[in-house]
Amino acid sequence: MRAQSEYKDPSRVPLGERLAWSPEQAAQVYSLDPRGLRHAIDTGDLDSFRAPTREGKPGRRKVSKTAMERWIRSMEE
Repeated sequence: MRAQSEYKDPSRVPLGERLAWSPEQAAQVYSLDPRGLRHAIDTGDLDSFRAPTREGKPGRRKVSKTAMERWIRSMEE
C-alpha cells in the first residue's frame, strides 16, 4: 500500500477552499495531528463519509468542511 503523500492530488481547487478532504488533508488545513483526527473519526466524534467510486464501491474516507467546523466548535465549548 502506498503512503498518502505518494498520490498526486488531481484537483485544481486549492486545498483550503475545498468542501471536503481526506483526513490527512483536513489535518493539514486545520494544523492538527492526523493521528488525532483519525482517532476522532474512529470514535465517532468527527463525522466522515465514503463517497462511492465509479464501480459503486465505497471510496476513500473524506471529512467535510461543515463536519470539521462543527467538531472544532464542540471542542471549544
